[in-house]
Amino acid sequence: MSNYLWRAHTSRGYVSLIEKAADQFEDIHLISGGSKKMREDVLNLLLNKQVQNRAHFVRYLHPTDGKTLEGISDGNRMLILGDDPLHPLKVGARTFDLNSCLTSEKNDELSQLMEQLRNQETKVHRSFGEGKAIHVQKEDYYLKGMDFSKADKAAEDVITIMFDGKGHRKPDSISDERFFGGATAYGPVNFIHSITQPLSNRIIIKGRSGSGKSTLMRKVVKHAEDSGLDVRSFPCGLDPDSLDMVVIPELSYAILDGTAPHVINPTREGDHVIDMFERCMDPAVEKEYETELQELSALYTGKMKSGTEGLKVMLKLEHKLDQLCLSRLNERSMMGLVNELNERITTRCE
Repeated sequence: MSNYLWRAHTSRGYVSLIEKAADQFEDIHLISGGSKKMREDVLNLLLNKQVQNRAHFVRYLHPTDGKTLEGISDGNRMLILGDDPLHPLKVGARTFDLNSCLTSEKNDELSQLMEQLRNQETKVHRSFGEGKAIHVQKEDYYLKGMDFSKADKAAEDVITIMFDGKGHRKPDSISDERFFGGATAYGPVNFIHSITQPLSNRIIIKGRSGSGKSTLMRKVVKHAEDSGLDVRSFPCGLDPDSLDMVVIPELSYAILDGTAPHVINPTREGDHVIDMFERCMDPAVEKEYETELQELSALYTGKMKSGTEGLKVMLKLEHKLDQLCLSRLNERSMMGLVNELNERITTRCE
C-alpha cells in the first residue's frame, strides 16, 4: 500500500486537501469523535475484515506524527477517513460517531485537552509561518542571481523529455493534490520512494531557494492538463503554495524536488538530475551574500526546530486524549459501529 497525507501543519496553518478531492470519490465515510487512536483502531479492524486482500487500497497518515493511520481509499470508489475534531471536514459523507461509544463522564477533562491542543497548534503554525518568512528573505538574495530565460529553457527541456509528444485529450482526465509527507513530531517525513517506486522515470530537480523548481513543476502540470493526461500534484508540506512533486502515471514519470528536507539522489535506472542552480543562477550570488544567507539559514533552522518541538507537545496531548477516551470506551458499542461500517462497505463493494 502507498502512504499519503491529506492534511498538514504548514506555514499558513492547518491545510486540508480532502475537500478539493472529495468529488473524485463515489462514496465517503467519516469516523468522527473519540480520539486519534480510537479512529485508527476502527480503521485497522476494517483492514482486517475487508482490505487486507485488496492491494489497490492506499493509506493516509496523521499529520502530527506521520505514522498513525487516519484513512484508507479504494481507488476513486471509496474513502474512509477519520475526522479531526479540531478541524471537522465539510464534505458530503456518511458519519459514524465514536462519541456514541464513550460514557458521558469526564467531559470537562476532554474539553480542556481539546483547548490545549488548539492553543499548541496555533504556536506550531506561528513558528512555521515565521520560518517561511525567513525562507522568503533567503530567496530574495538568490533571485538577484537568477536568469529567468534559462529557467524557461530548463522547463522546455523537461517537458520535451517527459512528454515527447505524448498525450491525448480525454473528458475524464483527473488532476488532484496530496501531500507526500510533511512536518511531524519526529521531524520531516516523506514517502517519495514508495510513491514513485512503480514509475519508470524520475526527474530530480536540485537547486537553491528561488531557483525556479516549483515554477518548473507548475509548467509540467499545465502541460499535462492541456495534453489530457491524469496528473497528481504534491504541494510542499511547509509551504502549500509551492509544489514539491508531480506524478503523471500514464507516462510513468515523476518530477520532484530532491533538496532538503527531502533529499533525493539518483539511485536507479531512469533517474535524471537537473540542477537549477547550475543552469539558471550566477554562483557569485552565494559568495556575495554569504554572511546574510548563513544568518538566515540559522534563523530558519531555529524556527523549524521550534515547530517540531511544538508538534511533540501536541503528540503528548493527543496521547492523553487517547488514554482518557480508552478509559471511557464501551468496546461492545465500538464493535457494533465497526460491524455496521464493514457491512456498509461490503455492500458498496459488491
